[in-house]
Amino acid sequence: MYSESELVVLPRALPARVMFVESDGMVPPSRRDESQLIFVVHGRPTVVDDEDEVTLEPDDVYLANARRLVALESDDPFQVIVLRLDVRRLDESLDEVEFRVNSAAASHRRAFRPLLHLLALIVKANATEDEQNRFKTLALLYALLDELTRGFIADPAGGTTASDKHRSRMRRLLRYIDEHYAEALTLNQVAAHEHLSAPYLSAFFKENVGMTFSAYYNALRLDRAVDDLVTTDESVETVARRNGFRDPRAFVKVFKERFGVLPSQYRRDELEKKEGRDGQSRRSTTARPAPDSPLGLLAKYLPEESDGHVTAAFDADPLAKVVAVDAIDVTADGRALHHAYRKVTTVGRAKELLYQEVRDMLSEWQADVGFEYIKFHGLFADDMHVYREDRDGRPVYSFVLLDKVLDFLLSIGLRPFVELSFTPQEMASIADRTVFSAPFNVSPPVSLEGWTALVEEFVRHAIDRYGHAEVSRWLFSPWNEPDTGSTLFGFDDDALFYDFYDATYDAVKRSGTDLAFGSPAMLVSYAQDKDWLLAFLDHAEAAGRAPDFLTVHFYDNDFSRARLDEHSPGEPAGLRLNKDQDTFHKTVRQLRMLLQERGMATPVYMTEWNLTVSHRDLLNDTTFKSCYLAKNLLENYDDLDSFGYWMLTDLVEELQPSDDMFHGGLGLYTYNGVKKPHYYVLAALRRAGDRLLASGEGHFVTASDHAVQIYLYNYEHFSHLFASGERYDMTYLERYAPFSEVGRMDVSLELTGLAPGTYRQREEVINADHGSAFDTWLRMGAPSIDPPEVDYIRQVSVPQMIVNDVEAGVDGTLTVSAVLEPLEVRVIELVPRRRAS
Repeated sequence: MYSESELVVLPRALPARVMFVESDGMVPPSRRDESQLIFVVHGRPTVVDDEDEVTLEPDDVYLANARRLVALESDDPFQVIVLRLDVRRLDESLDEVEFRVNSAAASHRRAFRPLLHLLALIVKANATEDEQNRFKTLALLYALLDELTRGFIADPAGGTTASDKHRSRMRRLLRYIDEHYAEALTLNQVAAHEHLSAPYLSAFFKENVGMTFSAYYNALRLDRAVDDLVTTDESVETVARRNGFRDPRAFVKVFKERFGVLPSQYRRDELEKKEGRDGQSRRSTTARPAPDSPLGLLAKYLPEESDGHVTAAFDADPLAKVVAVDAIDVTADGRALHHAYRKVTTVGRAKELLYQEVRDMLSEWQADVGFEYIKFHGLFADDMHVYREDRDGRPVYSFVLLDKVLDFLLSIGLRPFVELSFTPQEMASIADRTVFSAPFNVSPPVSLEGWTALVEEFVRHAIDRYGHAEVSRWLFSPWNEPDTGSTLFGFDDDALFYDFYDATYDAVKRSGTDLAFGSPAMLVSYAQDKDWLLAFLDHAEAAGRAPDFLTVHFYDNDFSRARLDEHSPGEPAGLRLNKDQDTFHKTVRQLRMLLQERGMATPVYMTEWNLTVSHRDLLNDTTFKSCYLAKNLLENYDDLDSFGYWMLTDLVEELQPSDDMFHGGLGLYTYNGVKKPHYYVLAALRRAGDRLLASGEGHFVTASDHAVQIYLYNYEHFSHLFASGERYDMTYLERYAPFSEVGRMDVSLELTGLAPGTYRQREEVINADHGSAFDTWLRMGAPSIDPPEVDYIRQVSVPQMIVNDVEAGVDGTLTVSAVLEPLEVRVIELVPRRRAS
């Protein structure tokens, strides 16, 4: 005997039903017009699908395509959840498409998790009988169909055969019967529709369906009648007539032959079963079902909060991304990590390092992460008062302010990444060629001899003050972005810059050939040609002055439709961003391939990178920025020799400072010293282990000693409309409008090779609710900001800490699961604990 009932009641207008089927050993064969996604809850049923047989275990999933003869057999009782889906009603073009879903034949379950996740959400979305669920459920059904078409379409079997023709005819017959089943069909009617004789159709039907026309037709009508019987309170007579039984007594007879009880008794039995499963409330269907509940196994595919309760807010987010990762062996050698992102940090200009506020921020930043070098502009700028000429035109040097800067940096463990720039005004060849609000002169020096004398004097002074051994560990680089053209940082003539490079190279090397001298900082992007870079390398090699390292910058602006020298740090209006979310990765890969083709093993230091050149892009204050940094750093970890995020603070003098705390600056800190969410992400990377165990979509897993660190990020790229420079519905307060499609991310990782026992699981959560100063301010009501408000925002806007003790089983396995909010970054660390004696 077997029984089936609707596990949850989907809106009647939808082409799907979720059934709970239980049997003591047999579900007789039937051929339905719907595809059937079968999930095993209990037992080991064998699916007989036309001529195929597959034995399933609990937690297995199998899809039987529409119009296939399907039966379930077992020597013991079993329970299955079946999603019956009429694919044709969702998309007629898929009517002839067959899918292949069979987890029992797969080596791992990773590919099937999204299907089960969506099945679980369909059940959850319909835990209460509400017709308003139809839109959410329909979206989930289409998401399921999308998953099937993306990864589970069966390979075509070859050319058309006689069997294919029979199958096509069979489909037409079954479709006609399905559409007209309530009309008391006869064999003669169906034969006439297909232009066949009744005897031929009878034999054809028996051979291809495995049962007589009468048996199939009665089974189909009974299946439909059972649906109505258990989901409505209509009379048995009404149910019978609606489903093609003109004589209710005939309906009762065939019903009792199949189910062993009268229809009225069957309805009472099913109602009692349903109430027994649901308890006092339908809500218990999905809220932590009892271990013996048919939903117990399926419920694990629902995302859960750390307290074990299903997230209520997730009801509004049915289309979450699902990330399932193959088992990760924590004892594997993995890939050695060098943590290149901690090589270089940055601040805007040398003068800013004289401000106590900037020093305080940098000291805290250095204590939290621990960098080797710091890069900044304006070493020789006029605001550092390094150079002037007396009335006779002779140079006068002063390194007093520079010494204060360098003394401070060395005192906190930072060495300078010495960018030799810019031209002192009295040495400049073009007096009015300046950039930025507090201007730098970016014209070539009027005299190379005067320039090289300044460089040599500075290097000798540094060696005298700090010692050759110390200065030999510094990195020297000439100029900033000479490839951006003469209206920005470039010279009028590239040949003029080559002479400048050669002279500066020689000036530094005269103080010691062991001093490291690199290329100028060059702006690189995947979409831009590399002509300038290649021409420079050709010149340096031919001149015998090959750089000891390369210095590059990256911004995710789309410069493909404008000259590089047109970019500005000012207002973002009209500034395009790259629509391709992988531009950073492609740029890094392209750069490495370029050097490999040239046979160069030169270190590559990225000393500036950011989403945009603009100091007024409102995304810079949001959690998108933290997720953007996590994605790009983790996807390219150690692929270059440094990744110097630009820059420390919004207190920078490239533009007139804004008195708006959330003006969209590039800094890790606001101008008044409040940390932005991306500060916490970069600081959290400090805990990364020295072995990379796994990485991929949304995850990065490392190990150190016995601890394991898991970095998760739920990244979503901004809309193409936003990337094109149109802000459309984005406002000062509504800054997440470009991410209208973003949803939650359900991620699950299985760790193996752990020592059995208890582990302390610490989670650091960085999202709009935790660690985002801007979002804290919004929740405050977006008030005007005075010192008390700043102090409150500083204290409140910190990551959330979640701490649990978890157990690794005797087999050394542990599954870590999390649900990430949109644009959230989460860091999970597992540290072994001593067992109580």
